[in-house]
Amino acid sequence: MKNISLIKNEARAALKGHWGIAIGVFLLMLVINGALNMVAPFDATTESTGNTILSFMSVLVTIFVSIPLTTGFQWFYLSLFDGESLSVKKMFSAFGKGFYLKVIWANILVGIMVFIWTLPAVLIGILVVILGMTEVMSLWLLIIPIILLILPIMKAYSYTQTFFLIKDNPTLSAWDAIKTSKEIMSGKRMKLFLTELSFIGWMILPLVIGLYGGWLILRAFIENSANPGIGFGIGILFIGLAFFIGMIVCIYLAPYYQTTVASFYRMLQPKEVIVEEVIIENDSYVEEVSTLDNYTDETNR
Repeated sequence: MKNISLIKNEARAALKGHWGIAIGVFLLMLVINGALNMVAPFDATTESTGNTILSFMSVLVTIFVSIPLTTGFQWFYLSLFDGESLSVKKMFSAFGKGFYLKVIWANILVGIMVFIWTLPAVLIGILVVILGMTEVMSLWLLIIPIILLILPIMKAYSYTQTFFLIKDNPTLSAWDAIKTSKEIMSGKRMKLFLTELSFIGWMILPLVIGLYGGWLILRAFIENSANPGIGFGIGILFIGLAFFIGMIVCIYLAPYYQTTVASFYRMLQPKEVIVEEVIIENDSYVEEVSTLDNYTDETNR
């Protein structure tokens, strides 16, 4: 199996010469998601008929628009990694015939299964809290449901390749894609987790700058809440700088991360390329060699 460094190196190699469209697709995704949130915002803070309708619309938009859009976004970077011809419309490929309903159904199935695997942790957590309140059991036992939460996380990693498999195998059913994902991810979940974790270092710098800015603001208010002074202004500048650096990092990191995930999938499922012309030529070559061998044998006799 390839190591993480090689997986990421192959992703960077695939991105070479395609950074423009890779970043452009990511920015377009941000714009579309922002527009969708404006059209159907989810608001559970207040209860009213209008908010209920908006919340219902938000759920519908998520299921019928956001899910296939996100899937197509991931497929775009798989196409990029495979060296296919690229166009922005590829990020909408999950809306195509034969994919749209299957992608939605597969997402729903994955959500249901992860939820089922989460239930033991939730139920035991509720039981521990109830018994702890009655002093029958220590609240320290909450560590048990927290540990049990590892199970649904592991299962979620098992299902991560489902949608790539659907792209590669349009005739594969949603359920079969999920089962195949479980099979090819067996023993590979930690590898994918560590691959994703390797990107966290990119966010350390903006995080440190932002935390320092927050500390300056807090200290300024503690020293003089009525007039925070210059420390408050410097803290704001640091937070603004952290936000700016974070945005630049995300613009670079998002395509890099998505292509790395595609590289990981290709490590599990290499793309088979069959060129019929080559096979025909090879067959002809074999026939010619056989004829030549026969002619040589007859001459020797």
